[in-house]
Amino acid sequence: MNAPRQEKNRISRTVIDRIAVQLNGLESTANTMGGSIMETILLLREENERKAEARRADEEKRRSEERAEAKAEAEERRHRDKMEMEERARRDREEARARTQELLLLIGALTKKD
Repeated sequence: MNAPRQEKNRISRTVIDRIAVQLNGLESTANTMGGSIMETILLLREENERKAEARRADEEKRRSEERAEAKAEAEERRHRDKMEMEERARRDREEARARTQELLLLIGALTKKD
């Protein structure tokens, strides 16, 4: 009766050894896949960081261009306003000169009547 028991124990050990080998193989595969997954995750993260940096650079470039455009528009407005003010001042001087001439003519006409 001892022989069948020993046979069962031997079979059990053989089965346990096979299961242990399969388990080790599965663990090895899982570790390899885990490494691959981590590598993939790191690559995806790096790619996302590069894309985010490119977006930030594009956004900064766009903002810089908008600031330059706004500055140019403001400068153009200042120049146009300055030219308009100079034109108004010139017309005001001409009108003042014309009024002065009229007054001088009137004063001259009044003084000749006397």
